Amino acid sequence: MWRTIVAEEKIDTRNWSVAWKNPFVIGWFVILTVVLAVNFFMVSMAIVTAPGLTVEDFYAKGKNINEIIAARKHMENLGWEMKVDLPILVQNKEQAVTVTVLDDKKQPLVVDSAEFYYYRPSNKDYDGQVTLVATSQPGVYTANLNLPLMGKYDFIVEIFAKGEKFNIGRSIMVQSANPAAQ
Repeated sequence: MWRTIVAEEKIDTRNWSVAWKNPFVIGWFVILTVVLAVNFFMVSMAIVTAPGLTVEDFYAKGKNINEIIAARKHMENLGWEMKVDLPILVQNKEQAVTVTVLDDKKQPLVVDSAEFYYYRPSNKDYDGQVTLVATSQPGVYTANLNLPLMGKYDFIVEIFAKGEKFNIGRSIMVQSANPAAQ
């Protein structure tokens, strides 16, 4: 009546020598596939979206760096001074920009023309310019500026006076009209 129970020893019959049956090989293959899929997605998004270059002939413009350096040196030698008074810019709000131009003797300089160029580095559709007009004070010029998007803009103020060209450039940040969006 007593029965003897003998425990049977379970033998591992898995064959680890076949690579595709090994769970470690399968795991590494899955990880490699996920990494390659994410990289492919990122590269395709970089190609499809905006390239970020707004200058079509950037190479040709970069080749004339010696001319740019010489022009800057000439501007320094003129001794003119340009002060740009920019308020804290808010998107879709018209605001006044004031530029004061002084000659080498720190006297107001009457210019032939003055332009304010603004560039959106991420999208050239938002680039533009406004003409600065003289105010009642000599050497002071103003224009109204309305930028449609918040974010970074680059600007260049360029004046022509006495047959000379003088310009300065800066980067600005335009704030959101909705403070909660920042």
